Amino acid sequence: MLDYTAGEPIETLAPRIAGIVDKFEEWNEVDQLYQQEAALDFPEYGPYEYEGAPQFSILSEYEDTLQLLSIAILLRDQRSVRRIIHVLRSHRGHDGLFEQLIGAYVEDSQDLDTCIISKPYDTLLQVFYEDDEKTTLKLLQKYLKQWYPAMRNHPRWYDEHLNINEEGNAAYYGYWAFEAGATVFILDLDDSQIEHLVYPKDLVDYARQLWKAGRHTSLGDETIGRTRTRRIE
Repeated sequence: MLDYTAGEPIETLAPRIAGIVDKFEEWNEVDQLYQQEAALDFPEYGPYEYEGAPQFSILSEYEDTLQLLSIAILLRDQRSVRRIIHVLRSHRGHDGLFEQLIGAYVEDSQDLDTCIISKPYDTLLQVFYEDDEKTTLKLLQKYLKQWYPAMRNHPRWYDEHLNINEEGNAAYYGYWAFEAGATVFILDLDDSQIEHLVYPKDLVDYARQLWKAGRHTSLGDETIGRTRTRRIE
């Protein structure tokens, strides 16, 4: 995200997403060991059951996970998207926005009308259910305006741009509502009037270019694909 914010070419950044998803899977594997040990130490809470490491009820984990998933979607890295979905399989059927973002990758996506964290995500979720183009654009603009203020409780980077100094010690690496970009791409919406600072317009344009050319950052175990089928696939 820091390199993207700094303007490094997207085609240079794209192949790196797979390594990030590797670490996401490793984090989950370690967390599963912790969950298994906790189940043995506290049997009164019941036996171990798989639960993907990110907790959607925690703003930072929910937003970070949506960002990771949305970036993989916009880079058309199908293999990474499916790996993320596999890690998050225990979260299926609980969150409307998550279900909509993965809808093209699963056979049993569910229509849910709420998100685990309602503000600001319910606003973006409404976009998937709106047919009127003008209303859709208004909802997107509303979400983008709501997004940064709603991140006030994000523990790592909220307002970190105010702490930038010559030593570069601030935890600022860019403020991006990637999930809004993924929504626009998935639904093939007109974003020509969207100029908000947190909207990753060039990444959405990159996704469209790949789609028009029938290309992927990865498709299965291959790095480049040429078969175009659906908007996502």
